[in-house]
Amino acid sequence: MGYYTRHELEILEGNDNQTDYAQDICDLADYIDLFDEEVKWYSHEEDMKTFSAKHQNTLFKLSGEGKESGDIWIEYHKDGKMQRTKANIVFDKYDESKLE
Repeated sequence: MGYYTRHELEILEGNDNQTDYAQDICDLADYIDLFDEEVKWYSHEEDMKTFSAKHQNTLFKLSGEGKESGDIWIEYHKDGKMQRTKANIVFDKYDESKLE
């Protein structure tokens, strides 16, 4: 059994507009398609670190949304390094003046 996640890739800095980064990442990870459907991409952190190390000075943003409620995250990859942040879902406090 596995866990499906929808991934989205953005190039925030250093895009040469000639490289098909998404296809190159799919080739590296040995997937046909990682970004148009939900997939089980267990090695995404290591794959993206490896890929970003080969594309110096390019900042990649990989977003993911899993099947479980609230499983939303973003990873930034640059020069073989990664920063990961998870979504913080916050609800407004009760405010009686907003009752309708």
